[in-house]
Amino acid sequence: MKTANPAGISSFILKPLFFLAGVLITLFSPAQVTGSLHKFSPVLLKEINNGRITGRSEFRLMINTDNVPTEILQPAYKAKKIYESGTFFIFSITATVDELKSVFLPAAGVLFIENGWRVPKEELLLDRLDLSANKITLIHRKYPSLNGEGVVVSVKENKPDTTDIDFSGRFISTSLSSSAVSSHASIMATMIAGGGNSWHLSKGAAWGSSISSSSFVNLLPDANTAYQQYNISVQNHSYGVGVESYYGADAAAYDASAISNASLLHVFSSGNAGNNSPSTGTYAGLAGFANLTGSFKMAKNIITAGAADSFTVVEALSSKGPAHDGRVKPELVAFGEDGTSGAAALVSGTSLLLQHIFKQMNAVLPPNALIKSILLNSADDAGNAEVDYAYGFGSLNAANAIKTVQANRFFSGSVSNGGNQSFTISVPAGITKLKATLVWNDPPAVPNAVKALINDLDFELIEISSGQIWQPWVLSHFPHPDSLLQPAKRKRDSLNNMEQVTLANPAPGNYQFRVTGFNVATGPQNFFIAWQLDSADVFEWQFPTASDFIFPSVSNTIRWNSTFAAANGMLEFSTDNGNNWQLIHNAVSLATGYYKWIVPSFTTTALLRMTIGANQFVSDTFTIANRTPTAAGFNCPDSFLFYWSKLPGVANYRVYKLSTKYLEPIATTADSFILLAKSANPSLHYAVAPLIGNREGVRSYTFNYTTQGVECYLRSFLASLNGASARLDLLLGTLYNVNRIVLEKFDGSNFVQAQQISNPSSLQNSLNDGPLKKGANIYRIKLELAGGRMIYSSAETVYYFAGDEFIVYPNPALQYQPITVLSDNQLEPAILQVINMAGQKIFEMPLDDISNQMPSGKLGKGFYLFRIVRKDSKDVVLKVVIR
Repeated sequence: MKTANPAGISSFILKPLFFLAGVLITLFSPAQVTGSLHKFSPVLLKEINNGRITGRSEFRLMINTDNVPTEILQPAYKAKKIYESGTFFIFSITATVDELKSVFLPAAGVLFIENGWRVPKEELLLDRLDLSANKITLIHRKYPSLNGEGVVVSVKENKPDTTDIDFSGRFISTSLSSSAVSSHASIMATMIAGGGNSWHLSKGAAWGSSISSSSFVNLLPDANTAYQQYNISVQNHSYGVGVESYYGADAAAYDASAISNASLLHVFSSGNAGNNSPSTGTYAGLAGFANLTGSFKMAKNIITAGAADSFTVVEALSSKGPAHDGRVKPELVAFGEDGTSGAAALVSGTSLLLQHIFKQMNAVLPPNALIKSILLNSADDAGNAEVDYAYGFGSLNAANAIKTVQANRFFSGSVSNGGNQSFTISVPAGITKLKATLVWNDPPAVPNAVKALINDLDFELIEISSGQIWQPWVLSHFPHPDSLLQPAKRKRDSLNNMEQVTLANPAPGNYQFRVTGFNVATGPQNFFIAWQLDSADVFEWQFPTASDFIFPSVSNTIRWNSTFAAANGMLEFSTDNGNNWQLIHNAVSLATGYYKWIVPSFTTTALLRMTIGANQFVSDTFTIANRTPTAAGFNCPDSFLFYWSKLPGVANYRVYKLSTKYLEPIATTADSFILLAKSANPSLHYAVAPLIGNREGVRSYTFNYTTQGVECYLRSFLASLNGASARLDLLLGTLYNVNRIVLEKFDGSNFVQAQQISNPSSLQNSLNDGPLKKGANIYRIKLELAGGRMIYSSAETVYYFAGDEFIVYPNPALQYQPITVLSDNQLEPAILQVINMAGQKIFEMPLDDISNQMPSGKLGKGFYLFRIVRKDSKDVVLKVVIR
């Protein structure tokens, strides 16, 4: 049994090169083409025929290493070599379609041309998503069944790609969707609820939730009946319309929507205008402030998310507050290195997880104001202490939020004007911080209101034994940078419908949260309080966990949370289950919460250990491994084969297929390939994961074996003229069971063997045949497989003129046999005139391609002259005999 070297076809995994040139020829009218049409990819042909390519575009050319056209070096084409093998290069160039036809299509060294904007991937891959930054991967590890199942998110913008396998079985079609499909919508849906089918980074926060779509052509909320009909409980809004610093009708509408749909949480991105300033309103002209991109983001009963990098530093372009009236905006930040769109998506996904666990515990969905209070209260403090206009109340901490729900650390209540309600908690010893956040859904204000707050509640923390009172943190909203950048102060809040109070190192004892209806214009007003207690001397590993993946030879960011007073800890790792430890750093800063570890070149399982004084904390066992490269070997009518490169030290692999919603294992094998019968394996999507000890390493990219550019063993068979010989280039998908490669040539009545390769050892094979006969030289490949099965390629033709401009064949010809006229220069228009021995012109036709066929039956037996007339060249006359 022979297996191929996967490196030999690694660049072809996503490049379909095998197709029927004869079919492609019919896609062009004769006036459109200038060369061998089989060099075009089918996708490119379709785009050109439909007139979809205008101006200069990016293309990719596969070029014979022995025959690189000099034209490619011209600066206008901006050529860049992006791949190289022993027999071919792949160049990226910029050109017009006309330049492709006139310059590159006729070039003998050009083997294949495809559109450069075509992304070589099966599904959307997110290479910059970091769910560990907001502790979402920690939830996936600790609560594997907590995935958002049973709750529905709506992505309000254009429509995501509903064929994306990361949404398989979970996309809900509705009448709300846009007809336009966008990659941005796909990215948002993936970050929120991707199933992790295409790659481990395509696993979203709430990977089990259902996904729907709503068009953002209408910037107002969807109808309440629509939210209720489709059971939508979170709607993500990652879009903007430019800096608008006022409370508009849309803001009022979203405030009303939150009240009318008690469990529906609207999450907005703050915008990517962080360096801009509003042109109107109180903060007009203040660069870097009040630059949220849309008046709808001024709503009070929503969450607006800003963007931070993976180390909780707010991105410069992340739009900042305050709101038009001085309220806190954004309310919190989340990871979003590509902008605030992604930050909003992660907040949406975390909200779905909170709804899921609340529903598990209480059989109903939670109120949206409760979820908002939990998210704000559980956030990690960042930026200025407690709250500011860049970070809001801090950075999203999904794990803390889940713990809040799980421990029932929240209260609900209601107050009327002048009334109050109190709640008591007990604070034990060893607490470093007490934090509580009050949130209520405030009635909509009148658009353009100077102050949007309608019902003004007051929030206070009281130590019962002493009667000491702590008020919430409040920011200055005076329109000057010095004021807006001031740290928060404790005072009564008269602007926000969310108030947070904290107390560092509280004394043990009983404390009371008191909510007072300072000015409740329309009441009674319902409210929610979320609270938490941070303990001293706690250490928790947050990344990697047992379900995470570390990659060798690159920098990996490992994360933890520590409340120890010590400044530093000693960081070590072990690859033998803790029997021996190797030092990473003897004094890492505990307060940073992360360390960038350049991992050695291992394929192994490992542990991390942090030593803090006399305390040692060991992580989950995790894997260190590279992704396993895969390739399709063949796609035959009854079966298919794919294979992979083995990783060092890995003996066994687990093979996955895509089921209704998610990947599921179908086999474990020690081989580096698998052959599957189509009748028993209807799925088109597969992946492979290494088994490292008793742990599973990172899976390969999931691929559709039918779109990998391989048919039944054959990837491509190309024929080209090389002097007086023919060059035949064959690329196979696999050598599995291939005993012999036979080159066959048509002799006029049958294909006969011209050359052979027994027991081939390479996927790429080049053959030469000569001398050629004048006219058409037709070749095909025959593969002889073990067991006697034969596989045939399509026929490829090499035209040989031997110095002549035109060739007529067959000559002599039978009376009812078609006659072909070959042109060595199909760029020059020509007319064929058939003249009998009496000097009469009896037939005429244009010659506008390399091969032009005269219909059979046009000529009787006898002697004829074929005169070929050209505008600027001498006529050519050929003698033809019909028998």
